[in-house]
Amino acid sequence: MAITVKAIAESINIMGTRSGNAMKERNPAPVQEMAQEESAAGATYLDLNIGPARKDGTELMPWVVETVQAAVDTPLCLDTTNG
Repeated sequence: MAITVKAIAESINIMGTRSGNAMKERNPAPVQEMAQEESAAGATYLDLNIGPARKDGTELMPWVVETVQAAVDTPLCLDTTNG
C-alpha cells in the first residue's frame, strides 16, 4: 500500500502581517503572491484562514477565495470560526 503525503500550506491567514494587512485592506497582490509561492513550493492545498472575522467574515472569505483562485489552481481549505 502506497502512502501519499499531502502538504497543506497555512501562511495565508489573518494573523500574519503580510497576508493579514492585505486582507484588511483588500489588497490582492500580496495574497496572490503568497498563493503562487506556496503552490510553487509544492503545496497540495492552500489553507485560507480568516480567523474569527466578526465584522466582515461573510464578505472577507469570498474575497480571499476569489483572489487566490485568480492566481492559482491549487485546491483550497477554508478555515474560519464563522458559520
